[in-house]
Amino acid sequence: MNGYTGAGLGVGMFLIFALIYLCMIALMLWVGYLVIRTAVKNGILRADAERAARYTAASVGPPSGGPAGPPAPPVR
Repeated sequence: MNGYTGAGLGVGMFLIFALIYLCMIALMLWVGYLVIRTAVKNGILRADAERAARYTAASVGPPSGGPAGPPAPPVR
């Protein structure tokens, strides 16, 4: 029996654990990407809804407190 059996097992275990380690990092990056993508999508949708509500309310007319403001200067 030779003395290289343990060394081969050590290298094999190292490769398996290195592969598992890299897969875990890839999984964490992918889940982080999905979380950030969802957060950005929800933020954009919420901003669009708020913007639409603001312009819908602004198009109804000025509040009952008086005129909205000074008129815009003429465009040349």
